[in-house]
Amino acid sequence: MATKRVVPGKGKPSKKGKPSPKSSKKKAEKLVSIPSDVVLAPQAEAPRMPTGRDQSRQRSSVKELSWADFDRAVQEMARAIGKVYKVESVVGVAHGGVFVGGALSSALACEFFPVRITRRSRDRSDVNKPQLSGDLPRELKGRRVLIVDDVAASGDTLEMASTLARKVGARDVKTAVMVARPEGYAPDFCALSTSAFIVFPWDYEPVAGADRSDVDPDQAGA
Repeated sequence: MATKRVVPGKGKPSKKGKPSPKSSKKKAEKLVSIPSDVVLAPQAEAPRMPTGRDQSRQRSSVKELSWADFDRAVQEMARAIGKVYKVESVVGVAHGGVFVGGALSSALACEFFPVRITRRSRDRSDVNKPQLSGDLPRELKGRRVLIVDDVAASGDTLEMASTLARKVGARDVKTAVMVARPEGYAPDFCALSTSAFIVFPWDYEPVAGADRSDVDPDQAGA
């Protein structure tokens, strides 16, 4: 009995003779939320775990994000933020927050300020909480500000940056992160809530060029 031959790439015909939905998918949108001056390092294959024992549990707790995943998450988060909060300035905390903040500011079409929050010696009155310091630009005065980081765990950095923003006269301050921990600090906005270890696209070591682990917030993502 004769059978229909399926041509590769054309999709399997449906019962009504029309192409399957897979064949009519739109082409992937161009990445638009990644700052134009950010150098995208090639993503090498993640190091393999030693063999000889079952690593399935460890692998299941690790999630890798590609630049395409990152862009989609930024666009979705920007749409969610835009519905309830009119951001006038975005502050990205180095170094992961510079990537996320720069991308969000582009998607939200507002001004971006990269900053660095540093850890000082521990407070003698509370040895469990490190002291943080940093300076935020005075241009934030009177503006609705969005403080951005890549991951929120304890929330110390985000809270410190929010306090500094209010000190320079920010009209209103909210926080956003790419990844929030279910058991940790709850930001105002997040793209993903998970306990898994997230490997971001900028975590891969560049094949050539400077190491971005010490990225200068005054020169990156702005």
